[in-house]
Amino acid sequence: MTILMVGAGSMSESLVKGWIASGIIPQTITMTNRADRGRLSELAERYGVQIIEDENVESFDIVILAMQPDGVLPYVKSQTWTKQIIISVAAHITPDEIENLSGCGAICAMPNTPVAFRTGMTGLWFGQHVSTGQKEEAKALFQRVGEVAETDEATMPFLMAAAGCSPAFFYEIVGAMTPVLAEAGFEAQQARRIIAQAMKGSAELLLQDDRPTEALIDDVAAEGGPTARGVQVLRTHELDKIMRAALSESAREA
Repeated sequence: MTILMVGAGSMSESLVKGWIASGIIPQTITMTNRADRGRLSELAERYGVQIIEDENVESFDIVILAMQPDGVLPYVKSQTWTKQIIISVAAHITPDEIENLSGCGAICAMPNTPVAFRTGMTGLWFGQHVSTGQKEEAKALFQRVGEVAETDEATMPFLMAAAGCSPAFFYEIVGAMTPVLAEAGFEAQQARRIIAQAMKGSAELLLQDDRPTEALIDDVAAEGGPTARGVQVLRTHELDKIMRAALSESAREA
């Protein structure tokens, strides 16, 4: 399997880092980037991938389109396609648009940056011309760097909000909690690690325990205790409505 990564931004690097950590041989990944050739050299030195200036997409099995959204369709139109799997990680582009221009099966993927550490969440929206074998190949590729959910036109915006945008919401929450510990006497970096590790463990428990979130809250929120009082503050300020509004807004933009 050979991969061409068109684009060298943060998402491209996160995917490449995760794939290499998963065991993909760096030399099977080729990267190109129109905007910043120096960036390509940095990534080649850092990860051992191949870099190229004038690519021939017919030489690759999988082509990842990771440029800015407004460049995706012009790029597809400018290339000669044969049997490649085309995967776009750009927002606002549909598989049908890519398939109509290329004649190849196209997939829209929405990973999030934790793919760099193989803990990502990726939504895959398959075009009409993607074969069963190509679907399995794409799923296997992204399962190397986390979990995968199949999406479609209706669900992709909400997956983008929940998986792609919510890390920023999470960082916002951590950023709000950290000063409380710092003011109590912890170093700021230590405070951040305390909160992040607690949330990391909580996330793992959510993945392993199928009980409703309310039951998990009850496990740690004894009546009248400090956890229950803190939870009540969140509910008084209607955290559920705040999060619903944030996700809905992000999904609307997606």
